[in-house]
Amino acid sequence: MKKLLLILLCLPMIGFGQENREPSVLPINEAIDKGLLELRISGAYEPQIFSEVVDKDGVHYGKCMAIRLKSNIDSLILLRIDCGTELIPFDSTFQTMIVTKNIELPLYPGQIYSTKFYAMCGQILYDMPYIESTYKVGVLADSNIVKLAEYFDRNFIQNIIGQHALWAYTDEADLNDLEKYGADSITIALTTNILNDLSIKTILNTEEQIEGVLHHNIFEVNKFLVYGTGALILLLLTSTLYLFRRRNDKIKKPYIKDTL
Repeated sequence: MKKLLLILLCLPMIGFGQENREPSVLPINEAIDKGLLELRISGAYEPQIFSEVVDKDGVHYGKCMAIRLKSNIDSLILLRIDCGTELIPFDSTFQTMIVTKNIELPLYPGQIYSTKFYAMCGQILYDMPYIESTYKVGVLADSNIVKLAEYFDRNFIQNIIGQHALWAYTDEADLNDLEKYGADSITIALTTNILNDLSIKTILNTEEQIEGVLHHNIFEVNKFLVYGTGALILLLLTSTLYLFRRRNDKIKKPYIKDTL
């Protein structure tokens, strides 16, 4: 009788421990191979819906990918997607995407879960992702791409500066290429700093390109000085002429005597 009472008292404690147990974390490809879920990955950009934050040609970076998970199991697990993982488009006219932030996604028992996540485009000349472009999860990209993606994650560089650093490596994009996608001398300098910090050599951070950026900066400064100096001289000249005319008008003005 005492043993039965002890067992009954322990049952709630056992249940409580199971409910609060940490969920297992599985690489998403392992979960897919085991048939634990169904999923759809696509671009997050919807052309028909206005978005305040988009880059020049849509969405190449930031939370530009969407995922929809449907669980086939009766327990909670977490799905891990690592920085540097390639997302491969089913339609090869779209860019291969690179995951740029480590994520763990909850796979709720028997439920559907949707969210957006961070990635960047890995092929500058291909189409950007949008809601109708679908993808599958690939493997980790090469070591330099993984280094870049991890750097973006650590420093939260989910922006044009990081995107251009990635294209500088994946597509050998130079200053002229990146200017078409919103780069200027300031962003190029910051992009070059990333590549130099990681010791990744590209066309963009060669001495010739750096000199080109410096020359561009000097030209911009000189142009500002020329225009600014010209405007200042014109302002001074106009003010001097105005004061000179007023002085002459006072001298030449005839004296009018009051009369009764």
